[in-house]
Amino acid sequence: MVRYIAESEEDFKTLQEPPAAAYLVLLVGGRPSHAFPLRGEIRLGRDKDNAVVVADQKVSRHHATLAPIDNTFILTDQGSANGTFLNGVQIAQPTRLKHHDRLTLGDTTFLFTIGQPDLTPPPEHPAPAPPVPPAATAFPPLAPPAAPAAPFLAEAHMPIWVLVGCMALVIIALLFVLALLLGLFMGSSQLLGWDINTFNSIGLV
Repeated sequence: MVRYIAESEEDFKTLQEPPAAAYLVLLVGGRPSHAFPLRGEIRLGRDKDNAVVVADQKVSRHHATLAPIDNTFILTDQGSANGTFLNGVQIAQPTRLKHHDRLTLGDTTFLFTIGQPDLTPPPEHPAPAPPVPPAATAFPPLAPPAAPAAPFLAEAHMPIWVLVGCMALVIIALLFVLALLLGLFMGSSQLLGWDINTFNSIGLV
């Protein structure tokens, strides 16, 4: 728990107007929780006499100070037991702060801002659903590829002996046609030879 303690009622009224030049923003779970205006030198620690009281057992009674300089502040560790960290690195000497620096004391983290901080949490939007491809809605899913088609005779579920018989008939038919063509060729050759001999015998050739 962190709270800001004003030294008097008059100081508390002053805190409301005008806005401070710099702020310490308490981060809870990584989100901004409370903003503490910084005016003059600010002491941070577990003791109630600090301007910013940090109820954290890892924070020393007088842990660190913030001193104004130009338009920012100087962060100084006051010999704390567990150290003061700036952006994850322990500081060993007074360090000048920059806008959006992170100060860590024990398990408590502050965000240093120059000017009024925005404590509005970002809107939580539900994660958008992944887009559906148009083809997926326009067409049904494709069926798995079919197995290679078997020969047409196999698709008709014909017995193997019928297949062998058909192939034998085709071979016999081809042999018959081949023999017929060969016979015609041989006959033509003999006829042509006879005609030539005839012409020789009669002295025409």
